[in-house]
Amino acid sequence: MTDGLTLPITYDQLMLLLMGLFMFVGATRGWRQEFFSSVVLLALTAVLVRPELAETVADYVNKLIRMILAFIQGFPSLDFGTLEELYGGIELPFDSNNPYPLLIGLLVVFVLLSYNIRVKLEGVTAMSRVLGGVLGLFNGFLVISLFREYVLRYYQKAQPAFFAAGEPAPRVSLAVQSVPTGELLAG
Repeated sequence: MTDGLTLPITYDQLMLLLMGLFMFVGATRGWRQEFFSSVVLLALTAVLVRPELAETVADYVNKLIRMILAFIQGFPSLDFGTLEELYGGIELPFDSNNPYPLLIGLLVVFVLLSYNIRVKLEGVTAMSRVLGGVLGLFNGFLVISLFREYVLRYYQKAQPAFFAAGEPAPRVSLAVQSVPTGELLAG
């Protein structure tokens, strides 16, 4: 006997639920805002196609954040020597060896900002809402898939021994016998 109610939910069900949520939000926003979100999400997908881009992106973002933090810490003074010391002393929790925590953070921040900032658009038509819903559905699929892939790749780089390949499974063959050869509608 268990305590309380347990509702098992599969990954596919969760994915469909979240995609439906993104579709609903896309229909309320219209196709213009959803198109911009699609372009940014496709740019984040390029990192999966070419993994060497992830290290480059992480390195540039790391340098940019360190530079901004150095300017904030040394704000009254713009002495380059002081700023360089501050820049060198700043440690960030991510590096270019495993850039996926940064990419997960960028994805979450982009989704939160993108779907919480509303732009008042005049004349959003019914067709714009339908296209926004379709693009929202696509964006939901991209967000969920990117998050899953980034998390998997993060753990693959963080703990390579856990994901090491074992010995291959023995070959299995399957033979199907007694398959009816009659027509489907013959009865």
